[in-house]
Amino acid sequence: MSWEFRRNLWIQLTPHRLIATPLVLGLAFLASAKTGMLTIAPETLFWLFAGIWGTRRAADSIIEEVVGGTWHGQRMAAIGAWSMTWGKLFGATAFAWYGAMLSWLMYAATTSLDLWTLPWVSLPSPGKLVSMLVFVLLAQAVSLLVALIQMRRRRRGRQLALGLAQAVGLLALLPFWIADADIPFIRASTVRWYGLPFPTQAFVLFSGALFFAWALAAVHQLMRAELQYRDVTWRLPLFALFLIAYFSGLVPAAYAATPLSPALLAVNGVAMLTLFYLALLSSPGEPIALLRWGRAVRQGHWRLVGELMPAWLPVSALVLAIGIAAMLRAASLDDWLQVTRPSPFDDQRVAIWIAALLVFAARDCQVVLLFAVGPRPERADINAVIWLAILHGLVPVVLLAVGNGIDAGMTSAIPGATTPVTLAAGVAQIVGLALLLTYRLGRLQPAAQINAH
Repeated sequence: MSWEFRRNLWIQLTPHRLIATPLVLGLAFLASAKTGMLTIAPETLFWLFAGIWGTRRAADSIIEEVVGGTWHGQRMAAIGAWSMTWGKLFGATAFAWYGAMLSWLMYAATTSLDLWTLPWVSLPSPGKLVSMLVFVLLAQAVSLLVALIQMRRRRRGRQLALGLAQAVGLLALLPFWIADADIPFIRASTVRWYGLPFPTQAFVLFSGALFFAWALAAVHQLMRAELQYRDVTWRLPLFALFLIAYFSGLVPAAYAATPLSPALLAVNGVAMLTLFYLALLSSPGEPIALLRWGRAVRQGHWRLVGELMPAWLPVSALVLAIGIAAMLRAASLDDWLQVTRPSPFDDQRVAIWIAALLVFAARDCQVVLLFAVGPRPERADINAVIWLAILHGLVPVVLLAVGNGIDAGMTSAIPGATTPVTLAAGVAQIVGLALLLTYRLGRLQPAAQINAH
């Protein structure tokens, strides 16, 4: 058993908690049974323990170490990455799981109790009981993952970091709550994945288990980085390929005749572009590490190139490949857009719009990198989000408001407002930002050389 896991068990499962929790929950269950709410109270308590409290404890398991100044000591201890991951994810949430499992067992027992006060159809199904556990595990893993990402930026402010990590974790519960909603259409619906029919609730359970496995792998990867393991970047590119396979299976067979069909390009293009921005904002790279990576590329040290490569770079290559394929298939893509919804494009302008998406994505990458190598790299993502919101939101809105809609695409790939002129404007922004980025990196060169030696 992991030392970190045992330590958290001793902290979380005190004798007082072990004795008091069953007594309090037993009284709550008894009261709910007397009022005819036996199936509602255990489920509510489960979500309070495992969902609300569990995601908070998962996020705080790493944030409290950083704020308390004990994380550096833990990094120096002889604890492996898996042991640390297991100890943080399941040890820090031990009490939340203790209360949650008592509630879950009582909720599961209602499937076999003869309750005359409730209709049988309102009782939980075995599939729902398993889904509850799977999605809570996913939510807690995502909370810990977001907390690790923030912790790597060495930010101050425990409550803000904790609140953000918990909020993102709770968002992972939305697919379960939607599939479990008392909506006849959802309950009777099926999802076709690669032509195979799955009940919607069963497919949501299957998807939740897959994404939990990937979230756990991501936590382990970040934990290895914190413990100074030397790794080649491979998990995020593999996850990107998994997303392509996953979303491709959801495209109806009529629209997925070939790997370069318009529907597949559109769905996977959106997925990869979203993943690219998330990866870029969450981990643009340390300034010195970026310089060392560039030097390793120039000198041909390919293992070091793989170890220092920014995680978002392989994803950007996938975005570029899908974008180029979509430009080559612009006519078919435009025909598909016309069928699915009114399109502002003709055969030529849709290719320009896709090119603009790629150009402005490259521009946005340079914006983030500029802040990453700036005087406050720990705030690179926040500052970059503000400026990207201005470039993609405020500037186009202002131009549209003053009646200059033709130039609304000068800072963002606005559908119907991208022309060769706006495309040239995007390239000019890239050139200007590249010069500024080169200047800032040049000022860091001496520090990088000292760090290398």
